[in-house]
Amino acid sequence: MCDSIEPLAPALWFQRIVVIATGELGSVENSLRHAAHLVQLAPISFRRVVQPILEESKFEAILEAGDFETAARHLVVPPATLTVESAEVGQRPCAAIACHILQRPVDGNGDTVAAAILDAWASRLIALRLEFGSELDDDAVATDRPRSARSKGLDAGLG
Repeated sequence: MCDSIEPLAPALWFQRIVVIATGELGSVENSLRHAAHLVQLAPISFRRVVQPILEESKFEAILEAGDFETAARHLVVPPATLTVESAEVGQRPCAAIACHILQRPVDGNGDTVAAAILDAWASRLIALRLEFGSELDDDAVATDRPRSARSKGLDAGLG
């Protein structure tokens, strides 16, 4: 991510995340492209959570090749980990992102593996917004402890 790119205001950035989460962009390809752009425009406080792994041109090449699953997998960066459950006949694929900051996995599902990963990605960011507001403080990232646990003095029991 280029630090010279001006971030979006947190409220607008999260509105765009919701657009992805609700499927308003019409296709997985459009949603993945929009997600990649949002990664570049992330509010400064969320840039450690949404870091691009690929250059924009390489991400675009993956999309142009129609490899949406690979593109979606590139949205999930360490220390978050991604697991995908292959769908049995008649079931939708499921994805889960283990979020160290929230100390729980965030699930997603969709008609394809790429859609399930994208759903989990957007759901994780929305969950972080609900927990931390628009500002993810350095202490939450450094300690991997949710704000509510820190503020209640429960850090010792979460180790």
